[in-house]
Amino acid sequence: MQTQQGEPTAGRFSAANQPETFKKPRSRHGGSKKLCCPHCRADAVVRSSKDLTPLYRELRLQCTDVDCGGTYVASFTIDRMIVPSQKPNPRVRLKVGQPRPSMPANDDAPADAAAL
Repeated sequence: MQTQQGEPTAGRFSAANQPETFKKPRSRHGGSKKLCCPHCRADAVVRSSKDLTPLYRELRLQCTDVDCGGTYVASFTIDRMIVPSQKPNPRVRLKVGQPRPSMPANDDAPADAAAL
């Protein structure tokens, strides 16, 4: 598609026609969870990580506040499975945990609970 001046127009799916949420820079791995510095509560970024076992990873974090400058070591562990893997690793033994119980919506509560 072109304008009358011969310039290409922005198509329906081009970046110019996307909502603002799609234009924000994304993290490299798509995660949305943030880690905070335990002292100043500024964002902390993972500078490196190392797998020590298939279920345990050590993370090195650094505070983004240059006045704080804290550097930390954190650990990431996998504790249990909610749904068993279809490609299990014979070296990994994980407990199968129960998923969280579903909570009824407010309108599904028993009638006597509404009287409280």
